Amino acid sequence: MGRTERIPTVYNLPAAAQSQTAPEGYSKASYTAVSDPLEYYRDKKPAENDLTQEEAAEIGAQLLWRLFEVRLDGATVYMGYDNGTETFPRAFWSGDVRFGTTRRPEDNCYTFMIDAVTGEGFSAAYGRTLSVKVDLGLDAALAKDPGEYMKLAKEFAEKKNLVGGAVKECDYNSQGYSSNDPTITIDVYGVSGERVSITFSRYDRAVLGISLDANEKIMEMMQKLWEQDAAEMDNNMAGGITGNAEEITELKAK
Repeated sequence: MGRTERIPTVYNLPAAAQSQTAPEGYSKASYTAVSDPLEYYRDKKPAENDLTQEEAAEIGAQLLWRLFEVRLDGATVYMGYDNGTETFPRAFWSGDVRFGTTRRPEDNCYTFMIDAVTGEGFSAAYGRTLSVKVDLGLDAALAKDPGEYMKLAKEFAEKKNLVGGAVKECDYNSQGYSSNDPTITIDVYGVSGERVSITFSRYDRAVLGISLDANEKIMEMMQKLWEQDAAEMDNNMAGGITGNAEEITELKAK
């Protein structure tokens, strides 16, 4: 059997430094950035070259303004740091924005995730709980003809300049739900080669989430690694089976 080539674990990940220029129309809001008290983050501390919690919160606030045009006046931003995981090998800051005094799963919130060193945006999302009951199942007709949402995705991506210019094409990705809000996700590819995934509510077409180019490329890279691991495992298993079969044949011959 041929040897499976592995993608090296040290690779050039997209990490271009973010421009310090604030988005058009943005002015610094009056919010409070605090360390996320969740147990997961308690033993994770930023390194010397990482952005500080306050710097990361401000970059996140600007990202949310750029994508959702939301101001964070009066909000509490719960900031969590992670030096990277097996499935996401980049150090990152994540922010969970709450406008009330509670932090419950059903509360409306905004979230963001950025590179811990450069401030490059990975993703941003808006979470909410609808006051009405909506069917969360697959919309088969929409899966066959998602043209309405592909048009919305193209318009949104070009308006927010998410793919470095004009959109080349859009593809249907999937349907699902967030809390009690049914969703549809569209992949958007730019002429530039950049791409994003945009998630809309199937209830009222609101934009609920954006996975930016850097995030998409990291996930693609990790998918290739997982596929290579699976291929290696299959090859090893096939080799073991072949070896056992040869031993059995030799025993029978004797």
